[in-house]
Amino acid sequence: MLSEPPVLESAAGPHTIINGKEVVNFASANYLGFVGHDKLQESCTSALEKYGVGSCGPRGFYGTIDVHLDCESRIAKFLGTHDSILYSYGLSTLFSAIPCFCKKGDIIVV
Repeated sequence: MLSEPPVLESAAGPHTIINGKEVVNFASANYLGFVGHDKLQESCTSALEKYGVGSCGPRGFYGTIDVHLDCESRIAKFLGTHDSILYSYGLSTLFSAIPCFCKKGDIIVV
């Protein structure tokens, strides 16, 4: 048993520093490496200043804001589809959208 808990000393990216040692981070959802990206941090700061922080809950409960619709429109255009939908938490997609398209006997690998 560890006498002291591991201490994260850097951004949680694909590689991180724990207790002074660089390690591969297999527990991060930052698989695209966006954490620490300057342009993204500036955009996030601007969005927080404009909209504040939210609950990350479903839009049906907490409302839809203009950036939701803009982002969905841009994604749909990029993919060449009529529409798209955003979820605030990736795991929620597994429990809501994916089951809508499945039928008995389907095997889903996530």
